[in-house]
Amino acid sequence: MKIMQTRNRAVVWGVLLSAFIVGVVLTLGQIPLAVSQPVAIQVKAIKGPVPMDGANPIWENIPGVVVPLSGQTITTPMHPNIAVKSVFVKAVSNGKDIGIRLDWADQSKNDTTIGPQHFRDQAAIQFPVNTSGAPPFQCMGQSGGTVNIWRWNAEWQKDLGKDSAGLWDVDNEYPAIFWDYYFEEPAGGVTYLDRIGRSMGPFNTGIWSGNIMSDPEMRAGSVEDLNANGFSTLTTQAHQDVVGNGLWEPAGSIKGGCCSGPSWRVVYKRALSTSDPNDVQLKAGAVPVAFAVWDGQNLERDGMKGISTWFTLQIPEGGGGGAPSDQKRPAQEPQDKPK
Repeated sequence: MKIMQTRNRAVVWGVLLSAFIVGVVLTLGQIPLAVSQPVAIQVKAIKGPVPMDGANPIWENIPGVVVPLSGQTITTPMHPNIAVKSVFVKAVSNGKDIGIRLDWADQSKNDTTIGPQHFRDQAAIQFPVNTSGAPPFQCMGQSGGTVNIWRWNAEWQKDLGKDSAGLWDVDNEYPAIFWDYYFEEPAGGVTYLDRIGRSMGPFNTGIWSGNIMSDPEMRAGSVEDLNANGFSTLTTQAHQDVVGNGLWEPAGSIKGGCCSGPSWRVVYKRALSTSDPNDVQLKAGAVPVAFAVWDGQNLERDGMKGISTWFTLQIPEGGGGGAPSDQKRPAQEPQDKPK
């Protein structure tokens, strides 16, 4: 290999100045450098249930990893100027379930999409369904390389326990609204028949078609369990196995957290092993994992998001899944309070 040398001071100073300018831009713009090799996120073994409250003291001493994010710029829609530049990740397992907590700085709480100007905060964890061999393409997988995505969103978190409809709706966002007829109307409204002829009450096309966005009864909680085989293939699983709990902290003053200012902390929980062939089965050893975050205030949605490269979730011996869980549809667990 030939080594090029020059005595031209102008060229040398030009190269050094360029490197300095790039460093300044990356620093001022808070742009994280790419990770050149997989970084392991250690799953800490615990006793007892996985704490669903991100402020539970159990999380304080769990080691975490800062995962850099960059704007998705491979396909449209894209947003290179993302708001969230990194996410802080912790993980625990009690030998039956796995819990993963994500923390990130967010100056505003965006938890509705009712108005056309609204976009929700979201965060997702992605695994390859087949964990052996090289992982598929990090952006939504590829043909023959299915990924399992756990996507939490702030709007579903807000919907939990919301009146009889089970969701934050137009009349909640705009209390002075008036309508001639609305699908929640309990009596005297237009009824419709389901596919086998039963009367199902007031008509709603989203619920009738089995759309999880319209029907909160189809959800296990604030996390959607999905699969993808590449761009534009994202599909909701018929079997929802993941539960979650997210809380926006205005002060961000939580021990072992990511930030000193406003931030989200979101806990995901799922059985290590399930009976669903579309799920990743989490066994002891190294499991590829990737992350994504959307900031609604920055108008991020769909492909407009911050994404990571593949990292490694290191599950300890005794902390991996055994026989598949027979749990069909987990109920949203109550938040446990710090002790």
